[in-house]
Amino acid sequence: MSSGTSVNVESPGPGFSNDPLHMLGSNPDLNFNLCDFVTTTKAEALLMVMTFAMRHSLTGVAVVDLLQLINKLFEREVVPDTKHRFSKVFSKSCELTKFHFYCTFCQTYVGNYCKGFDEKEKKCPQCHSVCNIDNLDEGNFFISVPLAPQIQCLLEKLDGTDVLSYRMSRKMTNRESICDIYDGECYRQISQPGKILSKPENFSYNFNCDGSPVFNSSSFSIWPIQIMINELPPSERGKHLILAGLWFGKGHPNMDIFLGHFVEEAKMLTELGVKWRKKDKTIVTSKIVGICCCVDSVARPAMQNSTQYNGYFGCSWCYHPGMLVSGQVKYPVSEVEYADRTDRGMLNDMKTALRERIIYNGVKGPSPLINLPYFGIVWGFTPDYMHCVLLGVTRQLTELWLQYANEECYIGSPSCLAVIDSRLLSIKPPQNMARLPRSVKDRKYWKASEWRNWLLFYSLPCLKGILPERYLKHFSLLVEAIYLLLQSQILPQDVNNADILLLEFVVKLQSLYGEANMTSNVHLLLHLAKSVKLWGPLWAHSAFVFESGNGKLLQLVKGTKGVAKQVVNKFLLYKAIPLFKEIHNIKTSIAEFCTKLTDYPKLQASDKSNGITLLGPGYVQSSLGQEEQTLFREAGKEIPSTLVVYSRMVVNGQKYESKGYTRPVKTNNRIVEVTGQRMGEIIKIARSNATIENEIIIFLKMFDIEQRQDIAGSVSHITMCSEYKRARLVVLSATDIVCKCIFICFGQTAYICKFPNVYERD
Repeated sequence: MSSGTSVNVESPGPGFSNDPLHMLGSNPDLNFNLCDFVTTTKAEALLMVMTFAMRHSLTGVAVVDLLQLINKLFEREVVPDTKHRFSKVFSKSCELTKFHFYCTFCQTYVGNYCKGFDEKEKKCPQCHSVCNIDNLDEGNFFISVPLAPQIQCLLEKLDGTDVLSYRMSRKMTNRESICDIYDGECYRQISQPGKILSKPENFSYNFNCDGSPVFNSSSFSIWPIQIMINELPPSERGKHLILAGLWFGKGHPNMDIFLGHFVEEAKMLTELGVKWRKKDKTIVTSKIVGICCCVDSVARPAMQNSTQYNGYFGCSWCYHPGMLVSGQVKYPVSEVEYADRTDRGMLNDMKTALRERIIYNGVKGPSPLINLPYFGIVWGFTPDYMHCVLLGVTRQLTELWLQYANEECYIGSPSCLAVIDSRLLSIKPPQNMARLPRSVKDRKYWKASEWRNWLLFYSLPCLKGILPERYLKHFSLLVEAIYLLLQSQILPQDVNNADILLLEFVVKLQSLYGEANMTSNVHLLLHLAKSVKLWGPLWAHSAFVFESGNGKLLQLVKGTKGVAKQVVNKFLLYKAIPLFKEIHNIKTSIAEFCTKLTDYPKLQASDKSNGITLLGPGYVQSSLGQEEQTLFREAGKEIPSTLVVYSRMVVNGQKYESKGYTRPVKTNNRIVEVTGQRMGEIIKIARSNATIENEIIIFLKMFDIEQRQDIAGSVSHITMCSEYKRARLVVLSATDIVCKCIFICFGQTAYICKFPNVYERD
């Protein structure tokens, strides 16, 4: 069987013209002008209305009101202005969705229905209970959404850009380094010559299934299955999540039923592939494989059909049996070395559990995912650092420090909290950290990204001199290890060092805090380094992107009736919006308006040079003082006759500001690392006329490297600069900038923190 094919033909053939997602809103009548006096078509008007509704999360009632307003302006009906007629324009979306009903008493699968259904009730084949399949509010169903049309549209949309060629075209400075999921051992195995991912037209995906409560006053929740294409650039992956299914109801889904349907369709993607048409009319068949599942410790056992994380043998990756401590199962360290689980061992455990009808080594029975091609039932799952480290261990230890007054590590007194808050709230992070620091008193409201900032950057400076030294040094082991595993380029030695640090952290945690605090999350730290070896940096297989996707799905809910149907229909409708441009020949001006509505506001560029964009109006500095001339000489640069001075610029996608730019009061985008591992503050940004290229230079207040000290014994990315106010001024090329840094200053002491990567954002 071929692992991927492409055929050059002019006609797309059957299967393309009948593709439901392409046919959303494809009504020829929509190509007529609204009236004789305007050139805007009905399709363009509907496109703008739907884009506006998506941008501002309008309810169905608000959309209808907007359509009626448009008709009033034209004094005639130019667009459909009732909910029913407007929905008929996009009625093809119902052909994509299929409703699957199950018995609420015994969880037995009852049947599936699509394109609407006339039956009101159906008997369960197992317990013969009557199942109501007419009321979609009772939560006895899930919806499946075909993946092939969604993937086809995504690939056709992105064809012709650099996005689809990212995996093959990315530059590697060190072939041994781990920079993305492609560099993990698991991905490399299936991308070797002759393997399915060796061909650039084939793709892989990570997937996730996690629950989100719909309403605060209700126990109903949605459990979407989302997939993310790995071969897209890291910055694009979260923008193009694909919805495979949606479970709606009380409690957790029946994974046998829910995942069973997902696996059947996933197998078709691998065996038959997805046909899509390139811009040059070439028809390509792409094989799509699911290789990695990123979920929390609640969803993972349900998907594996194994014991929960707080039960005996609850670890998904090794045979640690767990131990009862104070009435709860914990995972203390001991001299016994427990073996790692393997796929073959897991399958044998499933057979034993099924045959003897017992829970064997924590396994309850088979999981539908054992039938997913190229997916390993053990290491196909990864210990997600968002839940394990940030919402798990980091929050757990912070609560111990601030909540338990009888502990030696307690620092929750009012006086200590006041100092910690004073330090924390004085921090001015760069703008790429969207969330400003919040008081530790509000930590129960902190998001996972805030816990990440606390762990990696804020905690050690804020707690220095407050938390007893041995507890601070112990915590620094975790800080350094996670930083190493989050880097954009991880060397093999970094993985080994992180593994050693995490082992030391776990062992010392038991001696410092006792066996009662050896939770499953603490135990999972021992498996993080191996997950990086197999699947790349922690950010490449994190649940962050899927949690964001869950939040966007919940925003689609605008009423209490038919929640799941609302989510799926609106999701497909919004996915189809970009296709209007191709189906209805939308004018460039209309397309640009819609893009402007949905995209982030564009920064006004004044000038571009050598890949650097200068922002805002510049002013001419007609002469240079003696000090500035001396700086140019020391830098070995020709002294310009004039400078054009700017306050902001963009370098490698990151925005930087000079000290003279005073508009931001809560952020700081001036602190940078430059070549040679030097750090400083941007004082001035200017374009020099001394060279033909009009070189862009920066005046940098360079911090004294010789005065740098590590804040704790093993942390390398947080540097303490006690003499930062005596820094000297130098002139450098803007191309010397390596990355942006975080500047933390408490009185006479300053700390500079380096980001591990540029991909993770709040």
